[in-house]
Amino acid sequence: MPKEIISEEEITLPQVKKVLTQRGKEGELSFQQSITLEHATVFSKMAPAVSTKLVEKLISSYDISRSQAVQIVNIAPTTIEELKSVYDTKMTNLTDEKLLEIVDLIIKNRS
Repeated sequence: MPKEIISEEEITLPQVKKVLTQRGKEGELSFQQSITLEHATVFSKMAPAVSTKLVEKLISSYDISRSQAVQIVNIAPTTIEELKSVYDTKMTNLTDEKLLEIVDLIIKNRS
């Protein structure tokens, strides 16, 4: 029987990896959960706690929506060009200087 959904929130790949790893220790994962855990393991580029703090920093310091911040952290771009391909810069007032700050912040927090 499916569990009741209490709330929904976008989370980063490192957080997904942490949650599914914990669930795997508690019991068997479904096929979809196993595939998702494998994907999160391969593509996670930082620790869960670091990713959470980075999302909050992007939201508060750069006025980026939560979903956009999660996407940026998941992809962890290392150049302004990569960041621009992930983040729609036409819909914001972020300058190239601010975009460079975001890229530098991502690079410093990658593991």
